[in-house]
Amino acid sequence: MDAVAAEHLQEQLLRDCLRKQLDEFHMLASIFCSPGELHVDDYSFVDNIGAYISGETGRLNAKLDYQLNLPLLEEQRVQIRVELPHLYPGLEIPCFVVRSACFPRDQERMITQRIEEYIEREVLDSSEPYVFQVVSWIQDNFVELTKFHEPLKVSEEGGSAKSASVTFERLWIYSHHLKSKTKRQTILKTAKDLDLTGFSRPGKPAIICVEGRQQDSQDFWRTIRPMKWQKIQVKLAETELVEGGLEAIAGKRRFSGFREELFTEVDDENDEEVPMSMSLFMKFLDRHDCGYIRKEIFGFEQAENDL
Repeated sequence: MDAVAAEHLQEQLLRDCLRKQLDEFHMLASIFCSPGELHVDDYSFVDNIGAYISGETGRLNAKLDYQLNLPLLEEQRVQIRVELPHLYPGLEIPCFVVRSACFPRDQERMITQRIEEYIEREVLDSSEPYVFQVVSWIQDNFVELTKFHEPLKVSEEGGSAKSASVTFERLWIYSHHLKSKTKRQTILKTAKDLDLTGFSRPGKPAIICVEGRQQDSQDFWRTIRPMKWQKIQVKLAETELVEGGLEAIAGKRRFSGFREELFTEVDDENDEEVPMSMSLFMKFLDRHDCGYIRKEIFGFEQAENDL
C-alpha cells in the first residue's frame, strides 16, 4: 500500500470514529434530556466535528468532551466528565472522571482506574461506541465505587499518614498566548478542583504557575496540555520531598488561592489584548519570593524596562 492510500484509509477511519462519536452524543442528549443533565462547555466543538465529517472544514479544533450531572446521591448531583480522543471508538479509549463533593481527589483517581478496568474487561466490541454502557455501569455500581477508598495508613510507630512523606511541586508553564474563555475557565476550575495555588496570566505571552501535591499538579498539566495551543511547555518544575503530609505542603506554598493576574496598568474590555507590564509582573514575583523565574521564562536576571 502506498503512502497516499494509507493516508486515505487513516482519514476514513478518523471520520468514521467522529461520526460514531456524534451519533452517540445525540443519543445521550435524548436520554439525559432533563435540564442540566448533559452539559457541553463549548458547542462550537460539536459543530466543528460535524463540519469536519461533512468536509466543510479540514481542521479539527478540539476533542469532543461533555459532562453528565446525574442525581446519584441524595440531594446531590454527581459529575461524570467524558473526554473522547479522536480515534474513539476503535483505537483509543475515552477518559472518564467522576466528581462529587462527598469524596476526595484520591478517590476520584481510584474510580477512574476502576472504570478503565471495567472497559478492558467488559467492553466486548470496542469498535462501537460504549460511553452509555460505562455510564450505566457507574449508575448501577455507584455506591460500591464510592466505598473504594483507602483509609489513612498507620505506621509502625503509630503515626498516621499525615506525617508521611509527600512530594510538593511548583510548575511554571509558558504558552505563546491564552485568549480562549473556555481555556481560561478550564484552567481556573481545574486548579481550584485540585486544590492548587498560583496564578494564570492570560494574553500574549501566557504564564501559568501551579503549586501543591505533585500528583495534583501533574493532573493539572495532563488536563490543560491536550487543549489546542500554538505552543505550550513547562519552563520549570520545582519538586521537593517533604515530611508531614498536607500540612507540610501548605508550608511550601508561596501563593494564596488561584486567580488570574493581568499585570496591566490600563483597564480594558479586551484585557488579554493589553500588553503586560513587565515591571508589575516582576514586582509580583518578588512579593512571592519567585524572582528567580524571570531568567527561566525571559532569559534575563533583572527587569529594567516595561515591555
